[in-house]
Amino acid sequence: FLANMSNEIRTPMNGILGFAELLKQPNLTGDKQQEFIKIIERSGFQMLKIINDIIDISKIESGLMQLQIEGTNIDELLEYIYKFFKPEAECKGIQFSVINKIPTNAASVKTDSEKLNAVLINLVKNAIKYTNNGSIQIGCELVKHKGIKSLYFFVKDTGIGIAKNKQKEIFKRFMQVDISNKMARQGTGLGLSITKGYVKMLGGSIRV
Repeated sequence: FLANMSNEIRTPMNGILGFAELLKQPNLTGDKQQEFIKIIERSGFQMLKIINDIIDISKIESGLMQLQIEGTNIDELLEYIYKFFKPEAECKGIQFSVINKIPTNAASVKTDSEKLNAVLINLVKNAIKYTNNGSIQIGCELVKHKGIKSLYFFVKDTGIGIAKNKQKEIFKRFMQVDISNKMARQGTGLGLSITKGYVKMLGGSIRV
């Protein structure tokens, strides 16, 4: 765990320390100062994301993560995610849409809205990251299995895809599928592991 994380932490830390040192240069223009400060801020946010991921995966695996069950409206949740990611998708020329098959009278459920939100955000972020053209869909519908009603959420994209023999591996810690796209090798490799942990806590399952 430490061997994997130390490398991830070192990258933004080098950015912070390196550009903080560059700020000390005499006669530095205002534009350059702002450029260096933005890099330091970006590295700081990256560092915070890594630390939060480490804390989350540690809590999940040790059983210390708690659920906060409350009333949640599925319509509002999907609408929020749609509005949040639409500008980013449009910047890449990707068509982004929501397919909501939940009847209005069934849209209110009891769950941990924060964790469900985190799951869907992580999946949509991955979809945008690995899709260069085409479309992304996020949706939800009611399904019945052995007499039990469940919510079935999905994120569908026209991205680079994942080989069938790798589809189970991506939910393991630090696993980043070996494909030619360089973007796939960026990140801590904890995002989908945390996502799977949250889904399991909520009594569900996740698959490709």
